[in-house]
Amino acid sequence: MRKNQYLITAGFMFFFALLGLFASFFVRYQYEAEATLVTNFELVEDTNITELMVYSQLELVRQLMFHPDITNQVLEVEHKAGNMISLDQLENISIIERRLNSTLVKVRTDNPEIAARIASTWVKSAYERLSEAYDHALLVSEAKWVITSIENCLKDEKVYTTAFCESLTLEVVEAKTKEAQEIILAESPYALGLTKEIQISQYQPAAIPSKPIQGSRGNMMLVGALIGLILSMIFHELPISHPEQEVG
Repeated sequence: MRKNQYLITAGFMFFFALLGLFASFFVRYQYEAEATLVTNFELVEDTNITELMVYSQLELVRQLMFHPDITNQVLEVEHKAGNMISLDQLENISIIERRLNSTLVKVRTDNPEIAARIASTWVKSAYERLSEAYDHALLVSEAKWVITSIENCLKDEKVYTTAFCESLTLEVVEAKTKEAQEIILAESPYALGLTKEIQISQYQPAAIPSKPIQGSRGNMMLVGALIGLILSMIFHELPISHPEQEVG
């Protein structure tokens, strides 16, 4: 290292760190608020519930977070608060993630209070809408159980002697089957694809974030210093920094 070369490097880093500090005053910080919708999945041994079924139900909950009934309520709350956000903008600032049995709603904006309000409203609306759908899912699941039980009585000799099967007559079978089919047709559109095994337990609203995740002043100064370091290394390799080579 030539004499005073380190001073040039330090000068570059200091100068660009100051530029990063100056630029940070014009950058709008990004805050992320996170709210959680908690679900439970009831697993019973010796049943036909598979890991794929569990995954599909949890993934369905994540997809239903964008159901119009839910997003429209979020937009309505924001519009009443004076934030005239559109559905496209709402989707762009939000991330829906699945973590084990929970569904996370992450919202990023430059206003921490708005981010927390959107995330909290979102999980609250989802909890209310999916809880309503779960009531219909119970009816559908019960009706399907009746049909399956009747079919088992006719096919499986092991259950033929049960009290339920022995009480069945042709008229009862036809009546119960017809009633169950009517329930399935009537309730399925309102169940939104949920089954009785998955339960919408609770929701946890978002706290107002206090620290930005992007555009923090210290990070921008660090980036500026790194840029200065790189530029100083380039400068040291330029011919202008090697006058003795030009003379030779």
